Amino acid sequence: MRIAICDDERHFINCLSEAVYTYSNLHRLEIAIDEYLCGEDLLSSQVNYDMVFLDYKMTGIDGLETARQLRKRNLNCTIIFCTNHPHFFREAFEVSTYRFFEKPLDINKLHKALDDYLAQFGNDYPLLLKVNRDTVCVQTNSIVYLEADNKKCFVNLVDKRLHCAKTMAGVASLLPSNIFYKVNKAFIVNFNYIDKYSDNDIFFKNGAYVHASRKYLASFKAAYKNYARNLSIMKD
Repeated sequence: MRIAICDDERHFINCLSEAVYTYSNLHRLEIAIDEYLCGEDLLSSQVNYDMVFLDYKMTGIDGLETARQLRKRNLNCTIIFCTNHPHFFREAFEVSTYRFFEKPLDINKLHKALDDYLAQFGNDYPLLLKVNRDTVCVQTNSIVYLEADNKKCFVNLVDKRLHCAKTMAGVASLLPSNIFYKVNKAFIVNFNYIDKYSDNDIFFKNGAYVHASRKYLASFKAAYKNYARNLSIMKD
């Protein structure tokens, strides 16, 4: 997940970056943050960010104009304003603003926004896999579990099984790490499809099951309970 923070206050950038990285560590997310002190520098970047935090009042072009230009080239970018100038609240929604925060930073509101974003957008996206001579597009949320097969792997969906040219580790590196977890040297499972588990096996909602290695079992249980707890909080 690529995030940009654009603000002319270095102290605020540091505080926001630290808060986002703390959240990413807590939720086992891979997040990269780029920092900009003005809108011109952000717009000169060639990176298409998943999320951009913007101040309104900055040296040079203001945050609203920065957002307008940014939106022209990146329709899917999630824009969040963090500012001391709430008077432009209505104008901010011209650029499909996702959230609007007044400074100083409220950590709880930030975490709630990230929770909502991940619940809505974070775990489901198209993935291109090489299967025999074809390139197959699957949604990440349709993957129940991965199964290693030497230098290839099986990608097990709800209703079919694909033999992928990538290794299990290679496919796993493309998946959202907060919902996929290794339970055996040969299996990586999707938390969303787990129906139940024992000390030996993990059972999925479609009737399939895999063996859970004793080496990974304790860490799997802790990660899954943490995931279920966070999911419950998001729904509340």
